[in-house]
Parts: sequence; C-alpha cells; structure tokens
Amino acid sequence: MNRSFRAVAALLLVAGCATPVQEGERRYREGDRRGALEIWRSVAPGDPDYAAAADRAASVQDEVAQLVVGYVESARALEEEGRLAESVLDYRLALALRPDDPVTLAHVQRLARELAREKAAQIEAYQSVREAGDLEAAAQALARLRALDPFEPEFEIEERQLQEAIRAEWAQRQARYRQRLAGEVEGLVEAGRTAFREEKLETALDLWRRALLIDPDNERIQAYIARAERQLENLERLRQTQVGGGARP
Repeated sequence: MNRSFRAVAALLLVAGCATPVQEGERRYREGDRRGALEIWRSVAPGDPDYAAAADRAASVQDEVAQLVVGYVESARALEEEGRLAESVLDYRLALALRPDDPVTLAHVQRLARELAREKAAQIEAYQSVREAGDLEAAAQALARLRALDPFEPEFEIEERQLQEAIRAEWAQRQARYRQRLAGEVEGLVEAGRTAFREEKLETALDLWRRALLIDPDNERIQAYIARAERQLENLERLRQTQVGGGARP
C-alpha cells in the first residue's frame, strides 16, 4: 500500500473516530473485501488493534480463497456446457477477488475472444434461417445463442419477436386446418343428408357420426343424428309390432 493511501486512510479513520478494525468491517459489509483486507493489513504490529486486524484479515483471506475456488469451478463447468458468457462472468468475479492471477487472466481473455467469435457465427446462422422463414430452426438457433450469452438484451428482444411470429404462424396453420376440416365435415353432412333422403338411415348415421368426431360441438350434426336415431327406433318398434301381430291366432 502506498504512503498517500495510508495517509488518507489514517485521516479518515481519525475524522470518523473509527478504528482500523471497524473501518475494515464497514468495507467488508459493503462487499469491498479487498478494501477491508488492505485496511487490516496496514495496521502495524505495535498497534493495539493489530491482533484483531490480523485475525480478521486471515479469516477474510480464507473466505476469499474459498470464493475464488467456487467461482473458478463454476466457470469451468459453464465453459464445458458451452455457456461462455456465464463462464466469463464467473472467471471475472474470481479475478476481482484475486487480480494477480495471470493464468486465470490469460484464460478469461482467450475465452472472451472465443465468445465473440462464437456469437458472431451463431448470429449469422440464426439470421440465415430466420430470413428463410424457417421459424422452428430459428427458435433452435436462438436458443443456442441464449445459452451462449443469456445477458445479451438484443437476444431477449429477438426471442419475444420470434415467439410472436411463431404464434402468428401457428394461428394461421390452425385456421387452415379448421377450414380443411370444415370442408370435410360439410361433405360428410351432405352425404348423410343424401343417404337420409334415400331412407338409408344407418348409412346416414354412420356419416354424421364420423362428422361429429371431427366437430363434436356441431349442434346441427347432433340434431341430424338424434332425428335419424328416433326414426330408426320408430321403425324398429313398427317391425316388432308387425311381427307380434302376425304371430297371433
């Protein structure tokens, strides 16, 4: 620590009536572990606060070491999964706690360049399928981009726009499908009407029931079926009456 920093720190401590241990604790609570460590380590061996400051410095140093290990392990796992932006972030968090680590610094710089190249290649691939109108392939390409860099706001905006386009295309497909089914249903209904007029009641029922399977809420078809079933029931009762009447002496 340079002399000017120590002088400023000393003045601040005197002005605020805070001991080095207390000032370090304040920095620590604010998330500035490095600043806290610098204050505690600046306490001279003869200072009354030396033992307490050294104890806190050792404790937080162990904490920092554990955090660095955790960040690096997480970064490596994310890198293996291809989640490069998240990996770079964790490496940088490790570097913020231990900036004098040349190996991690070199690796994160290389990884950042790889991330930039990969993003450029995948953006080009996404734009290609998107412009071709292949929304399914575009969704898959965009998912890869989002996994690569979930922090990019443009990808989030593009994802919303793509989902809207997919919903619109799906609605169009559904409309075309319903239109095709409507034509099929109408054909079955008319064929059933023809069979009914020709007194082919069972054929009419079969046709209308097939139509009802396609369009189960169609009240007109339900009414046709109910009418044909009543007529078949009447015919069956009439046959039974005739058979029963012919059997009497």
